[in-house]
Amino acid sequence: MMEYRIALFRDIEKIYQLFQELKKENAQVGFTRIEGLNELEDWLEDDNIYLYLAVDTDNEEVVGVLRGKRGNSYKNHSAFMTAAVDKNYRGKNIGKELTHYSLKQLAQEGVKIARTYVYSNNKASLNTLLACGFTISGTIHMHHFSEEAGHYVDDIIVHKILK
Repeated sequence: MMEYRIALFRDIEKIYQLFQELKKENAQVGFTRIEGLNELEDWLEDDNIYLYLAVDTDNEEVVGVLRGKRGNSYKNHSAFMTAAVDKNYRGKNIGKELTHYSLKQLAQEGVKIARTYVYSNNKASLNTLLACGFTISGTIHMHHFSEEAGHYVDDIIVHKILK
């Protein structure tokens, strides 16, 4: 069974383990650039960062993470989202459920709009966001060279107005 909840300090090591697995997999997500546990502690102490988890209650493993980073003082109405799901749990709607949960939590925190960028060749993530009610806002052409694809891919900008 899956539990969706706010991250706690006791989760830091398991979150870091997931990020290390993403790094081994060469996942194209910012979480792979985390330097250590201290950085995750800083996130949990930062009032402008919201960290939500998908936890497999059978083994208490963190299998999904979504981070919402609120803007500075004049952009604090918005949050930029980054999310990832363990490769062994993909295709099971965990990303979708984690996103729905996180959007509700962000709205309760007063966030009015959620935004993120998705590489154009990441169809699974783009489909998940569209299924969660996000709208395509624009494109940054040739934003990233994909070694796997052998060519440049665009960054698709998506957003959702929260109620």
